[in-house]
Amino acid sequence: MQNYPQYSVKQKWIHWLSAICVLMTFLLIAFKGSMSYYLGGMPNIYLLHKSFGIVIVVLTVWRILVVKFESSPNLLSNDNRLLKILSKSVQGFIYIFLLIVPISGYLMSSRDFNVFGVISIPAIGMPNKFYTFFYNTHILTSFIFMILLLLHIIGAMYHYFFLKDKVLQSML
Repeated sequence: MQNYPQYSVKQKWIHWLSAICVLMTFLLIAFKGSMSYYLGGMPNIYLLHKSFGIVIVVLTVWRILVVKFESSPNLLSNDNRLLKILSKSVQGFIYIFLLIVPISGYLMSSRDFNVFGVISIPAIGMPNKFYTFFYNTHILTSFIFMILLLLHIIGAMYHYFFLKDKVLQSML
């Protein structure tokens, strides 16, 4: 039996499924040249990239609802207020970017989205300058999101190796 606060099983599943989807979207684009050979060409790379993006939006909305109705455990002591503010800020911005990045990706596309070849989401018709705006937004927010994820991972490692508290274990 653990003697430290835990996230719910549902929150853990959402967290790790989101992490896997984010990793997949990144890997698909980062290694699209070599992966296209194994996955049947560039159209399949983009199909999977966009599909995982839609899954990320769904998981994020679900996560926000779960946090709203189930709340999260209070893992950080009130002694270090700055650490608590930094942690909550990074986590909050991650949630925001988990929505902005895929939604801007959807809006930058002038084609219908075919989610895993099963569901079709129609494109939104806009003037070309809007597509360019959403493309730039998608690229910029993707980089900012990766920085936030690195901060999140560094923070988890800081808790585990230096503070030696149970913050990391609460999500495992």
